[in-house]
Amino acid sequence: MNITKLQIVVLIEKYKKVTDVAAELGLKQPTVSFHMKSLESELGTSLFQYRSGRVLLTEAGRALYQYAVRIVSLAVEAERSLKQFSSLNSGNLELEASYIPGTYVLPKLVSQFINLHPGIDAALSVHNDSTVRERLRSRDIQLAVLHMAENEDESFQTQDINGDDTVLIFAPDHPFAREAQLTPEGIALEPWIQHEPASYLSKAADSWAQSNAVRLWNHAVVNNPEAYKRMIIEGGSVGVFSLAGIRSELALGSLCWAPLPGIVPAARFAFAWRKDHTPTPLQQAFMDTAAGKDLQNN
Repeated sequence: MNITKLQIVVLIEKYKKVTDVAAELGLKQPTVSFHMKSLESELGTSLFQYRSGRVLLTEAGRALYQYAVRIVSLAVEAERSLKQFSSLNSGNLELEASYIPGTYVLPKLVSQFINLHPGIDAALSVHNDSTVRERLRSRDIQLAVLHMAENEDESFQTQDINGDDTVLIFAPDHPFAREAQLTPEGIALEPWIQHEPASYLSKAADSWAQSNAVRLWNHAVVNNPEAYKRMIIEGGSVGVFSLAGIRSELALGSLCWAPLPGIVPAARFAFAWRKDHTPTPLQQAFMDTAAGKDLQNN
């Protein structure tokens, strides 16, 4: 039993003529007749009866008709939904991201995408890095954007959005603003504002310190990126941040930055999904848009 045979049952009830059914389906009349006989043979009962040039449903045919109407309707709805989904006329894009990309990278990308495709609704949730990874592994979400080190976490499939520079930040009146060259040892002497342990930047700071054989003087821990920057601006402490996340402060002159000296871990923003998940057309379209591909004609 296939959808064409069920469509024939529905249309026989509507038109009562094989010729009209064939015209509706774009099939030849013998093909429709063949499907009718095939369905009767498959179900082992008579479904159609012929009277005065008309084709009527038997009692068994009418019983099947009730189900055929629903199945055909669902098939049409599913096809329409999938066409809209793949053609980007409608759909719901759900994303979760860790704090830095979710706050400073994705808002622009999501806005551009929904402006390009007005029928798409978007939902963006931002959590700490560990929470997003766990929700991805537990199948609570399908697609995430993470702040990652190079070659990190091979349990996921990833697609890069762009690279990121992890830099040292400090207030404009901090002594570092007047130093031409910083050293890991000099930085380690300063009071340090640390990100929460579950964040990528906390791990990046610890990795940098370990790679350069210094120990950071952790003076405070902050779990919100905006509050973190305010702590740096208002106090005499230093810390690390994504260069992508301090553009506004640099433009205003409220923060300064310098490259981290010594061995610095490479960072990137990347889409991540489980290896057993195939991105939907909508998800792939958004990832392509983030990579700079023009989807205007999709």
